[in-house]
Amino acid sequence: MKNHRLPLIAALLMLGAALPVQAFDLVGAWQAARDYNADFAAARAQRDAGQEKAVQGRSQLLPQASLSGNYNYNNPLQPKTTQDADGRPVSDMHYENHGYSVNMQQPLFDVGKYTGYKKGKIGTELADTTFDAAEQQLILDISQAYFDVLRAQDTLAATRASKKTYQNLLEQAKTAFEVGTATITDTHEAQAGYDGAVAQEISNANNLELAQNNLKRLTGLEPAGIQTVRDQLPLVPPKPAGLDAWVDMAQRNSLKIKGAEQNLQLAEQTITEKRGNHLPTVNLTAGYSDNISNQPGTLPSAQHTRGSQVGVTVTLPLFAGGGINSQVREAVALRDAARDQLESTRRQVKEDVRKAFLGVTNGAALVRAQQQLLVSAKSKVESTRLGKEVGIRTSIDLLQAEQAYYTALTTLANAKYSYLTARLALAQSAGQLQPDTLGEVNQLIMR
Repeated sequence: MKNHRLPLIAALLMLGAALPVQAFDLVGAWQAARDYNADFAAARAQRDAGQEKAVQGRSQLLPQASLSGNYNYNNPLQPKTTQDADGRPVSDMHYENHGYSVNMQQPLFDVGKYTGYKKGKIGTELADTTFDAAEQQLILDISQAYFDVLRAQDTLAATRASKKTYQNLLEQAKTAFEVGTATITDTHEAQAGYDGAVAQEISNANNLELAQNNLKRLTGLEPAGIQTVRDQLPLVPPKPAGLDAWVDMAQRNSLKIKGAEQNLQLAEQTITEKRGNHLPTVNLTAGYSDNISNQPGTLPSAQHTRGSQVGVTVTLPLFAGGGINSQVREAVALRDAARDQLESTRRQVKEDVRKAFLGVTNGAALVRAQQQLLVSAKSKVESTRLGKEVGIRTSIDLLQAEQAYYTALTTLANAKYSYLTARLALAQSAGQLQPDTLGEVNQLIMR
């Protein structure tokens, strides 16, 4: 039976190995990361935990009810004889009592619990803001990792093409030297160019593997299925076109600023909470109890007691050893720290917007310039090769032209992917980076 299974297992393994790798684009990578990325899953769980802050804060203002029961078995070690209410002797032996009570408390005035309610609401809002920021950061991280793979692929392809060119020139130089039509210098120059290309290929192959591993770590996808972007990118200017408009948008919508503002609100509520410890607390209390006892010597009317009570409890702190004042001073210092952190965040966001905006505007200009440079470099290679054939250019001239062409090819790839990353970074800085934004970019750039 086992012998019959072996060919089947081998066939299934071969079939699995032959299955094509699933292709994915930028949006596909993002969707995979939402389900696969452990950091994002942790952020989602943190958001879910933060949703309970508002519930916990509200619960402090609602009535608190409790039910308690008791049972006691009493067994005196030295029994003695007593008399009951009618003067009859009763042995003071073991007896039982049991009962239950229901109690309720409703805060009427309690600054600490009221600020706890407000802090709970702010805490839930902060959890939402933190999760939204994590979602935007994941979009940017996935895009960066995606473009890093494409950048490394383009760089490696240019290096390999350069190596092949150097190899052909080296073979030609060796042949020309053997027949006496070229000097040993041409051979050495070609050999140096080839060796440099081999070393660069090893380095670029290593960079590609690192980029692929990073993308797989974030998405769980096989990097071999990555789709490339179109050669001619639509270099769309940012909308709105002015830097000041983007700065204003970021000041209103940046999730970093929003989170810092919510932390400041929490710090201010903490001050109110600590100062409230100087104030009285007022609570409405109510209860009901039912107790039964068979203790000998007690009146029948005292063996089963029931009753209810309603009242108001006022508690006024008098002296806490200076601890409350210390807590207030601590809360004020933490509020000042949160305020300074908010100002620092606003300044940093402004700088991030400026950097990303220039990355888009200047990046688009750089892409256009590099595209033109690549055309010129290619023309130079063709003319230099023709000049070498007619004897007015040397192998060294051709090597230099080839090197300039592949350098321009690599530089264009870097400029292209840096421009795309800057577009997404600008949207993130202004609080506008959403999955729909990524989808729009994906439609523009994918083949």
